[in-house]
Amino acid sequence: MIHRTPADFLDRNTYPLNQPESKTWTELVNKCKKSLNETGACILKNFVYQSILDRMVLETERIVDKSHFCKDNHNVFFEKDDTSLPVDHPLRMREDTSLNSIPYDLMNPADALHQLYNWYPLINFLSAVLGHTLYRMADPMAALTMNVMNEHQNHGWHYDESQVTITLLIQKPEAGGVFECVPDLRKFDTDDYSKLGAILNGSDEGLVPLNVEPGDLLIFAGFYSLHRVTPVVGETTRYVGTLCYKDRPNVLNSPEVQKLFYGRVNQG
Repeated sequence: MIHRTPADFLDRNTYPLNQPESKTWTELVNKCKKSLNETGACILKNFVYQSILDRMVLETERIVDKSHFCKDNHNVFFEKDDTSLPVDHPLRMREDTSLNSIPYDLMNPADALHQLYNWYPLINFLSAVLGHTLYRMADPMAALTMNVMNEHQNHGWHYDESQVTITLLIQKPEAGGVFECVPDLRKFDTDDYSKLGAILNGSDEGLVPLNVEPGDLLIFAGFYSLHRVTPVVGETTRYVGTLCYKDRPNVLNSPEVQKLFYGRVNQG
């Protein structure tokens, strides 16, 4: 079967994204809303066909040598160290992150992930789930990113700047590389940070590993839920596409953030 458009990437019976007038579409939107509200996450299992994942892996491997190595030591908000706080305050505790990233401007518009990101029925569907109109991020590098994690690489505990993060797991490693989160921690722990401190010191209370498999689309409230990716084990690389949409048009990252994650500046 030749998959010509993103509509052909998905099982249309389960995910009729290009049929917003259908009962299945409405039921899917409501199911996703409920899951997001109750757990802070929604996983659309087997969102794309295996043949499309295979294609995405090949298209990634063509340009993976151009990925930018990013190594950072940060607090959970990626903010500067506040020396007015005690040394052991959770906001001063540091996490290590090590990964490679492939920016949007290095991807071929004919690539499957590129096509999926720009597919209007997907944007329309996600807008309905989140309850407001979404726009493609205008940032020429961060709009769509492929996160690449090789053995020993990881993403330390952090919160996202965006209210909601949308990712597609394309290839999972032999072991490790597990997406773990503590749902809604930011909502309930804004004053004393005691739970945050406990997690950063190794507590697993409230910690949920998300069972994400290749082909699963994850809609995740990363602004409120503390999360990390555990170190990758083995020779198989972890590939995750991050699809960035915003609640207003023309949003770009700052030159400083572009430089950190991609090693260069492109303001479009």
